[in-house]
Amino acid sequence: MDLIKNNHQETEATFVRSVYNSMFNFTQDAISLLDTELNIIRANIPFMNIARNYSPSTEISHIFDLIRNEDDRRCFLSVIDDNIVSREITLDSLQEKEPCVLHIKLGPIKDNGRIIGAYAIFVDITDFRKRENELNRRFKLICNLVDNANLGIVIIGQDHKVIESNDRFCEMIGYSHEEITDLHSWDWEYLADENAIRKGFADLSEVRYTFDTIHKRKDGTTYHATVSASGADVFGDGNDVIMCISEDITAKKEMEEKLRLSETKFRTYLENAADMILTVDIDGKINYVSPNCERICGFNADEIINKRAADFFITEKTESEKDPFGTLFIDDNNNKYRSFKIMHRDGSFHWYGVTISKTSDVNGKDIIICNTRNIDESIEKEKKLEYLSLYDHLTGVPNKAFFDAMLKRAQTSAHRPLSLLVCDLDYLKTINDEHGHAKGDEILQKTAQLIQSSLRKADFISRVGGDEFAVILPGAGQKEAMSVVKRIYRTFKDHNSLKGAFPFNISIGIATVNDPLTSLKDALNEADLNMYSRKQINKGELQR
Repeated sequence: MDLIKNNHQETEATFVRSVYNSMFNFTQDAISLLDTELNIIRANIPFMNIARNYSPSTEISHIFDLIRNEDDRRCFLSVIDDNIVSREITLDSLQEKEPCVLHIKLGPIKDNGRIIGAYAIFVDITDFRKRENELNRRFKLICNLVDNANLGIVIIGQDHKVIESNDRFCEMIGYSHEEITDLHSWDWEYLADENAIRKGFADLSEVRYTFDTIHKRKDGTTYHATVSASGADVFGDGNDVIMCISEDITAKKEMEEKLRLSETKFRTYLENAADMILTVDIDGKINYVSPNCERICGFNADEIINKRAADFFITEKTESEKDPFGTLFIDDNNNKYRSFKIMHRDGSFHWYGVTISKTSDVNGKDIIICNTRNIDESIEKEKKLEYLSLYDHLTGVPNKAFFDAMLKRAQTSAHRPLSLLVCDLDYLKTINDEHGHAKGDEILQKTAQLIQSSLRKADFISRVGGDEFAVILPGAGQKEAMSVVKRIYRTFKDHNSLKGAFPFNISIGIATVNDPLTSLKDALNEADLNMYSRKQINKGELQR
């Protein structure tokens, strides 16, 4: 029986030694066994690795060779007084390595109740503490961002009640941090009531929205907001919540409204302005036209854009200026004024005055701005002024200034022969005195009509004095000129023979030039003298 008992004890002792050796030698934790003086009796490899990196001694024999902090040393000494210690210590490296953070477990070793030493187990938690510190740093950073952000952040539970919010969101809706946790989302949502919110956000896990809305403050006022809402299991307990990030966009909305009103006003101005504005790119193509173009010329903008400016703005093109817009890009003169014709949709042509200026677009490319205004009325006035400056307002035939210009032009021409007629209305003063100036004006008008009706197509008539008309007969020699004169006399005779006609006559003088070097002014004086000679003959015939 004693033999069995002894065998059993030996087996148990062997088992215990195997367990001890396995735990001591194959664990990743550092273990050291100490005597009552804290001398190291035995230590495993992980402990020796720690000692080699963090002990000033090359050979460590006492635990205090490794433990240098006085508080930590007192913990080791307390174990000999039958205390069990569990705490965290930090070992500073003497080899410029990072500090080592260890969780230690200390306890006494007893033999039949008597303390014979101590054990020390060291667990390296350096990496754990690094990760923990990094997480804490990030957490503080996030908290700082949340607290100081200009964005309102609120977490709402499945019941749509506030779980947490930052100070900015409290400030935005006007509630204190204590008050806001009693609110539901419909308490500040202005555009949706409770039923709409519960229906729209029934499954929080599916919420992934960004939307513009209006929030209501505690005092009843409202503001525009953009909300980004995301549903998630933030706390890891299976209960989804909504995290809402809210931005007050009242200033943005006000700016957008001002911009909209400004654009509306600008468009109204453009649509109703008298001026049509176009821009031309460096290729000579129209790349913008103001929306009033359809009202002004009948074409909509799409029909004009990409059209060649030189085809839209019509001018009398010369060899040196086939495309007037092409030269403007290299012209140093930044502003020019030109007149062009533009064909309207109905096929009619109208005059436009165009103020042209060179500038750059938003991309820095050269463009030409054409401020275009209809000048039909001005052109018509100019034509009238030109007409009045060149035509006699009473008879409608060219005046003396026009005649002088045509005579000068004929002088430079080598086309001969050429004949000149001077026609003078007889007895105009008597007609004015006896029948009034209105009758005299009427006779002058009729005289011009009768002379002009007797002339050839190429002949030129003008009124050069009160009762005097001059005629240029290009290519007419003496014989052909006399034929014209006879035709004029016959025309007057036919008129005077009409029933009820007021009879009147003219005297005509002729001068014919065959040599291009002969002065036409001298020839005109000759015709004038001949006219007076004829007038005397007419008077004599009348007196007989």
